[in-house]
Amino acid sequence: MRREIDIYDDPADHIPQKKQINPKLKKALVYILCALLGALAAFGLIILYDSVFDGASTPEKAIAEYERAALLYDVDNMIEYSSEYNKTVLYGNQKTSNRLLESYLTKAYSENKPKYSESEISFKLISSLEYEKGSKKYEEAMKKYKQKADDAESVEKIAIVRMTVVKGDDETTRNYLAVKCGSRWFFAYAGA
Repeated sequence: MRREIDIYDDPADHIPQKKQINPKLKKALVYILCALLGALAAFGLIILYDSVFDGASTPEKAIAEYERAALLYDVDNMIEYSSEYNKTVLYGNQKTSNRLLESYLTKAYSENKPKYSESEISFKLISSLEYEKGSKKYEEAMKKYKQKADDAESVEKIAIVRMTVVKGDDETTRNYLAVKCGSRWFFAYAGA
């Protein structure tokens, strides 16, 4: 049997063609991809912001991170989460800087080993109440703060955080004062 071949038949007509994506689907996929990229960029900026600037995003985190650092003799984190008030208390006077305080604390802790390990320390939040500048609680708390810190005017809010610190078999519950300067929270003092 003989096959006839049409010499005018274009061989490209016999090649399977790619299917085109529906334009509406293509547009939706582009929007979804842009949204995902935007969300990833925002998440990255939040992580970068959190790692670059001192302080914490919440008063509870500021208290917990400072307490953890103090129990582990982690000088860098003690300084990172300390308010000006606490830095003055740690150094002994108002004439300090982060560099001087770091040198002083490093020397103070150089001979000591922490009593607890990271895994033996945990926190239980009981309550956290925030007060705006001008409220009665704010003014009461700031009286003590102003005695040792020069930055009292930059404190926008305070928070009284009641927290239990669990250290091995020991538990201590107390009130802490955290202060908000700018958009970040810092440990001020215990016994608020």
